[in-house]
Parts: sequence; structure tokens; C-alpha cells
Amino acid sequence: MVDLRQQAFSNISRVLAITRYDIEQRQLKNIFDLNIHGENYFRDIFNFVFEHKKYKFENDNFNSKNSSCIDLIDKNKKLAYQITTTRTKDKIINTLQAFKQEKYKNYTIKIFFLLEKANPNENTIVEIKEKFSINLNDCLLDYTDLINDIENLETNRLVELNQKYFANKTEKYTDEIVLNLVFKHLLTNYLVVKPNYDDNFGTLDTNDKLVVNNINQRIASEINKGLDYVCVVNEADNESDLMTDLRELVVNDLYKNLLIKHLLSKVSKMEIKDKSVEELHNFCNNYNLDFNKIIFDLHKDLENKIDIKDYNSMQISWIIISFFFEICDIGIKE
Repeated sequence: MVDLRQQAFSNISRVLAITRYDIEQRQLKNIFDLNIHGENYFRDIFNFVFEHKKYKFENDNFNSKNSSCIDLIDKNKKLAYQITTTRTKDKIINTLQAFKQEKYKNYTIKIFFLLEKANPNENTIVEIKEKFSINLNDCLLDYTDLINDIENLETNRLVELNQKYFANKTEKYTDEIVLNLVFKHLLTNYLVVKPNYDDNFGTLDTNDKLVVNNINQRIASEINKGLDYVCVVNEADNESDLMTDLRELVVNDLYKNLLIKHLLSKVSKMEIKDKSVEELHNFCNNYNLDFNKIIFDLHKDLENKIDIKDYNSMQISWIIISFFFEICDIGIKE
């Protein structure tokens, strides 16, 4: 049962994360279909997860023709939820105005964010405390709060939740779709500057390159497993410039900064200022830097930026590293 619980919880966590990435990218294109369907999806999940509290949410929009303030209500518990992706102060205040409606008198109102929850400043918290007599932080929820409640479920309930609401989502999100969404999520808040590369894509055989860089068995194993998905990465690149932009983030930002960080113990900052990745590789080669440490640090940086650590059998951060390692953007060539 422990294995079943772990498998179920891991799948639920992954699906919630990839659904958020999906909503995020659709919103950038002004497509809000998942937001609309999200109200009923989370209504059903809330009713299942909080059954022990005897919650019974219904979609209030069916009764009030798409209320701008409230989406889900439990009339018996006098609990109301707004399901939203908008994190602005105005949106929060507009939702809390529902307290003034006779219909929601004595209701507790929560705001559940389909993406990350809002992070109000102290002035906003004080203002809302004075205006509505509530602690704003107690009202703001997102997937992290839901995950905590799900993790507290009994094993049988957790497994059932996965089978009922999440297992079918895994089939919907293929490896190609997941990688594409993860790549786009990484780039969403990253200002991409189209570079003029002064280094060529490498042609060194991957096994030879593992030897040249003195990559240890553990990291070599992860890179080799990641290489199995290079064809999936190429298929995920179905929009122009996606991999170019990803290269700029992973190689010329994260990886380059790590090269500089590790080199600073050997050379002065002035010596490596404004150097290209290719030039930094030459410094690394001259000073025999340990690329195992550099690649491991890069893996940690990517993990911190991606909520989905793995999907099915894909270790996504290692797939990204393997892709750029194979084409000699990461690691020295000779």
C-alpha cells in the first residue's frame, strides 16, 4: 500500500503542476477554456478531499449567471470560493466585496489561485484588515495548500482520488506536450535576447565527451538516460525559436553563471568578464575544473525552476541538460 500511495500522490502532484503550466500558456494566448472548466474540476476535487468535513460545494455561476465575485459555495457551511488566475489587489478586493451582499452574509470567503497565489504587501494586508476585518493571508490559497490537504488523506482515499480525477489526465498530457509546456514555463518570465553565437554546435560523440569532461558514473548515467528523450525534445520544438530561447536561458544564463562562479576561485573577475561560454570553457579546461560539480549545480538550478521533477519516466531537468550536453553547449569539447 505504501507504493500505491506514493505513486498516487506523485501523479496527483505532477498533474496539478502540468495543469497550471497549461493554463499559464493558454492565458498568454488569451485562451481561457481551462479556467472555466477549472471551476467544476476543483469543485469535484474539493468535495472529495474535504468529504470528512462534510463540504458540498456547488458552482454558484449556475445560479447567478457567472458571478464575478464567487464561483463555488457551500450553503450549509457558509463557505465561498473564488477560482481565479488574477493576482491583483483590485481582484482580491472585488472578491471580498461579496461580504457586503446579503446572499453571502456570514460566509467565509476564500480565493483559490489556479496559478501561484497572490503575494500582497503589508500595506494591502493592513488595508483589507481594516476594511473587511479579516486576515488576508488566511483567504489566499493555491495548489500548495491543496497538496497538503491531499497528502493528509488516508491511503485508500488518496488512491481513489488519483484514479477518479487524475489518472486520465496523465494520458492527455503526452511526453511531447509536457516537455513543450515545461520549456515554455521556464521562458515565460525570462527576457530572451536573441544572441549572435560565436561558438559552433559540437560534433563530438557523447561517450567521448563524457570521458573528456571526466564525468562520473552517476551523472553519466543520468545524461545517458536523458539522451533517450532527445527525439522527444525535438518533437516538442514545434514553434519557432523555442529551443533557441531555451538555450539562451539554460546555457547562456544559468550554465554560464555557474562557470563564472566556479572559476572565481581560480581567476579574477576581470579576467573572465564578458567572456563567451566557449571562452569560459577554455579557462575551465586550463584550471581543470570539475564539471561534475558544475553540471550537478545546473541540475539543482533547473529543479528549483520546475515544479514537475519528472513525468512518467522522464527526468525533465536531466533531459534538458543531456540535450545541451550532446550538442556541446554544456561541457568542454576537447
